[in-house]
Amino acid sequence: MENNYFLIIFLIFVAFTARDILVGHQQRTTSDNDHNSGPDMASIVKKEIPSMTLKAPASGPTLKILYCYSCGYKRAFDEYSHLISERFPQINIIGDNYSPGLIKNKVVQLLSVLKLVIIALLMANVNPFQLMGVPTPGVWFWMTQHKMYACLMLFFLSNTIESHLMSSGAFEIYYNDVPVWSKITTGRIPSPPEMFEIIENQNKLYANQMNMNIDFNSMPLPGRPV
Repeated sequence: MENNYFLIIFLIFVAFTARDILVGHQQRTTSDNDHNSGPDMASIVKKEIPSMTLKAPASGPTLKILYCYSCGYKRAFDEYSHLISERFPQINIIGDNYSPGLIKNKVVQLLSVLKLVIIALLMANVNPFQLMGVPTPGVWFWMTQHKMYACLMLFFLSNTIESHLMSSGAFEIYYNDVPVWSKITTGRIPSPPEMFEIIENQNKLYANQMNMNIDFNSMPLPGRPV
């Protein structure tokens, strides 16, 4: 009966770990395709994280917000995107998860695989230290004697570390791919009045740039009929 419990727990761990690995692979594949088609600042994430795009006229400016999904900033993005869309309907708003970096992503994947391997060894009563010819530590003896508690502890501890590694605390704002606010640098999310002021200033610069381009295109050039 006890072996059946261990088998059920092991299958649950395998299902969750396999889901994380497969979703991470799909995210990396999608990100690679996006990089091949053009530059994109949102990169690999381990878990399935939704992105949102609020469409505006194609000629309008783009506001990109990269946020920490595991920190719960998705709700803040939804609230800000709603406020911005009401006040600046011409802006195209894009939101996505902020990647903590390739190294942290690889470490998280390694932890997921290592967690699964250790649980499999415990369930199969295999001592890897004997196979390597090194003394077996006492913690391994304890884990083999308390398999259920060891597997649960290993599962939740690994998930805690993985979540900590994936939590960047980011809420980065880009106007036409130009950074205009960084929570990583300032330590806070801008207030709505600050957000509106940033967008208004950037809109003025954008309008001036567009007018300059129109004036330049309308200038007579040698060989061009006036």
